[in-house]
Amino acid sequence: MRRGLKITALTLSGPLLLLIVYLGFLVATGNFHAITSGEAYRTAQLSGGKLSQYIEEYHIKSVMNLRGQNPGKEWYENEIRTCTKYGIEHYDLALSSTHEPNTKDMKEMIEIFRTAPRPILIHCQYGADRSGLVSAMWKVIVDNEPKAEAKKQLSFLYGHVPILGRDTMDRFFEKWNPADQFSH
Repeated sequence: MRRGLKITALTLSGPLLLLIVYLGFLVATGNFHAITSGEAYRTAQLSGGKLSQYIEEYHIKSVMNLRGQNPGKEWYENEIRTCTKYGIEHYDLALSSTHEPNTKDMKEMIEIFRTAPRPILIHCQYGADRSGLVSAMWKVIVDNEPKAEAKKQLSFLYGHVPILGRDTMDRFFEKWNPADQFSH
């Protein structure tokens, strides 16, 4: 009986340990990934130094912050300062990670897709949920990729784990009809 419990504990702890290590890796690297190489990238919230590194390395021309305006917050002030230093366009879009985007948010996002200088860097706090949804929408709207393929932007590879009530972005993307965005 004890041997069975030990085997079960080891069997369960191995994948959990791998998950923790992988999520730690994503945090340490800023969860930076190409959405469309040379056009759009996604990431978690970056420090000023890391943001500067990516701006220089990938020739970033604009930043879309999915956390909304946060004047007085150190991370926000650093981001604005860094964008100003490099002459980068900065866009604030306040999306929730627990509530579906509304029509106004969707229209604003599409307008940013249409007009923002490229390459664009899209980020939220962890680069997983909101960034995943917006990245998937980019793939459909900008790259004309099928939704089934674009949905891969909402995956574990990017730290997106749609459990424990964290599936709002997945549910929204599943029912989202891209044609609705252009019919108004």
